[in-house]
Amino acid sequence: MKKSLIIVSICMGLLLSSAIKTSANEISQEKGYISLSGEKTKEVEPNQAKITFAVENTAQTAQKAAEENNNTSNKIITALKTITDAQTDVIKTSNFSISPIYSSSSSGKREIKSYSAVNSVTVQTKDISKVSKLIDTAIASGANRTNNLYYSYENSGSVCRELYPEILKDLKNDAQALALAGGSAVTGIKHINASCNNDISPISNGRFYSAKAMMADGAAGESSMSTPIESGKVKIRVYVNVDFYLK
Repeated sequence: MKKSLIIVSICMGLLLSSAIKTSANEISQEKGYISLSGEKTKEVEPNQAKITFAVENTAQTAQKAAEENNNTSNKIITALKTITDAQTDVIKTSNFSISPIYSSSSSGKREIKSYSAVNSVTVQTKDISKVSKLIDTAIASGANRTNNLYYSYENSGSVCRELYPEILKDLKNDAQALALAGGSAVTGIKHINASCNNDISPISNGRFYSAKAMMADGAAGESSMSTPIESGKVKIRVYVNVDFYLK
């Protein structure tokens, strides 16, 4: 019986010793790390544009407002199709709504005075040289508002792949300098988190007016004028966060 107890004690001692060694080994293998983040941007010429036009009208009944709005919207879409490429450009209705317009009677009671219909038509084109012509055509066909004009860069992935190595190299150099100052050295990468965004800020939230509309309002200009639009440049923005192993 005593021999059995001695054998059990020895086995438990060996297991405990093994567990202590394993724990010590795991602790010795744990590495410190340094986390750094960086950002880079590059400006590129835009290669696509998105414009949203709106047709807004009022009528005594909801049905009449919708009918008049649909007629004008269809006229705009038909006109836009004549100057866009069906293979690369997209024209679609992006929003439609009808809402009552109220007025107050002499007794103070709210009554429906008329109905307002709003239809938004969005055009996306890869020929940004057409933007002015698209605006003039839509306005001449009945659009009375533009909600937004966006320029963007379609192939942003290629720019992202160009910027990733540059920012990673900078971050590694910074990590090595910091590690050296702390008496350590960079031995590898623990984790990388990255994102790349096509910065598409709207050029305008206001209204554009065609040359004909400006002349009708008494503004100076020639009949050959077109709406002046400057596309500017689009920013491709890359953000990278890296955890570097240290020893």
